[in-house]
Amino acid sequence: MEKTTTYTISKFQAARQCRCPRCRTGAMFAGSLLSLKGQKMAKYCPHCGLKFEMEPGFFYVSMFVSYALNVAQFISVCIATYVLSGQSESPWVYLIACCLVAILLAGFNFRYARVIQLYWLTPNLRFNPTYYGQKKVKDIKLEA
Repeated sequence: MEKTTTYTISKFQAARQCRCPRCRTGAMFAGSLLSLKGQKMAKYCPHCGLKFEMEPGFFYVSMFVSYALNVAQFISVCIATYVLSGQSESPWVYLIACCLVAILLAGFNFRYARVIQLYWLTPNLRFNPTYYGQKKVKDIKLEA
């Protein structure tokens, strides 16, 4: 007798784990978040075959999402620097702190800007429970 899975991962949890928005099973990125090889996004979902870049230039919107993430991080870092440095008036302290955070969180911003775009800024892309869990499509042919 075959077991059926009734539990599905939540939208937020799947986004946090960088899973495909349609099946919530396949990984969107090769490697880990802290990989030194760089951030490499798959062209297709390895589980359901969804093409992530739906049209040419699709991920240009993620640049604006990444910008918003950077602004939020800079504001947080500047407030933390202000509190921790004893209300420093030197702009160099804030500039160095913001540059360090921008460099350290560049991979995070790249990855999650695309995840946010696919999960919340693409209205015609929804979760399909038939693709969740076990592979439904055998031998998905992917273009090179």
